[in-house]
Amino acid sequence: MSSIALVRSQVESRLPGALSPYVRPELEMLATGIEAVDRETGGIPKGALTQICARGEASSGKTTLLLSAMAAITAREEFCALVDASDSFDPTSAVSAGVHGARVLWVRCERRAGMRPLEQAFKAADIIVQNGGFGLIAVDLGSIEERAVRKVPLSTWFRFARVVEKMPTALVFLLCHPAAQSCAGLTLYLSGSKACWQGPEKIPHAHFLSAMECQVEVGRARMRKPVRSACGRFAATSVWA
Repeated sequence: MSSIALVRSQVESRLPGALSPYVRPELEMLATGIEAVDRETGGIPKGALTQICARGEASSGKTTLLLSAMAAITAREEFCALVDASDSFDPTSAVSAGVHGARVLWVRCERRAGMRPLEQAFKAADIIVQNGGFGLIAVDLGSIEERAVRKVPLSTWFRFARVVEKMPTALVFLLCHPAAQSCAGLTLYLSGSKACWQGPEKIPHAHFLSAMECQVEVGRARMRKPVRSACGRFAATSVWA
């Protein structure tokens, strides 16, 4: 037996599988209900961390994408949790988008002495992830200053990614910029929203908003097929933030 084979056998006799290559499990995909996103990515992966990034501009589409995913998961009679760092979630709009409110845990973060909303959000997310039982856990940090989010250590994102990897749960962070880096299984960038109007051409004041379009770019995806940017079309009954 060669020296390399001897060392390998001795190591694996004490630590089984220590030298075996790591094989990532096949991820179950959660359809978002947004055709362009589902076509290019297959949906949002369960057992992985996803970051949906959009600048603070109005009508970026990130909230609409989140509500669509929440509607899909609650329609399957699964539960979802939303950690709302800026206390901006609108339950009425969520119900209008098809979300079953009785299957949603809404955690509202408020400014309190000694604990900032960002800190509250991460503590709440940590508790929810550790307890499990949710098909989708979303953490909305979209209104948190970029400077504050950048200070979150990479080890925090890594820990979340590793914990959720063993769970049938999609962990989604809404951010103003990509912060999780390589810890994310999927990164989406939303930008360039455009309103679509319908109505008689000769009567401008009779036009009504029928849909919104925004550019969806896949920055990172843990999948085999190639991905590219696409234009997503969102129904006008949803919220555009």
